[in-house]
Amino acid sequence: MTTKYDRPLPRFYANGAREFYDAAKKHELRIQQCSDCKKFRFPPQLMCPACRSTESQWTQVSGRGTIHTFTVVRGYEPRSVPMFSWPADQYPIVVVIVELEDAGRAHIVSNMVDCDPDELEIGMPVEVVFDDVTDEVTLPKFRLVGSGAGEES
Repeated sequence: MTTKYDRPLPRFYANGAREFYDAAKKHELRIQQCSDCKKFRFPPQLMCPACRSTESQWTQVSGRGTIHTFTVVRGYEPRSVPMFSWPADQYPIVVVIVELEDAGRAHIVSNMVDCDPDELEIGMPVEVVFDDVTDEVTLPKFRLVGSGAGEES
């Protein structure tokens, strides 16, 4: 596990973010679910957009889904966008929106790993892997189903 991570880290004070990342630290993907109407929602919110209930729980899901859409960031000229200037060996970065199969079609934004970005297509099956980026933070990321064994570390 690394203690230095040179990309932005999540903010834990946003609505429900602490619970989401606490679960990720245990290598579990948990999605907020309304206690009344059972609708899943991501990102976490204080109120259910479907029924307006403020009651919810965190439900563990499989982490399997399909690529809803994605984009590939191939790099930036450091002078033009300094906040996105990472070392050249960290590109390309594949940002993906995954539709989770067992979370009522909830969508989650993350990164793809272990893939050739030029071979990705919308609708491809993916599964969650967990990246322990610091001693305190674990990030859920996704890879193509069947692309590797075990979890990313």
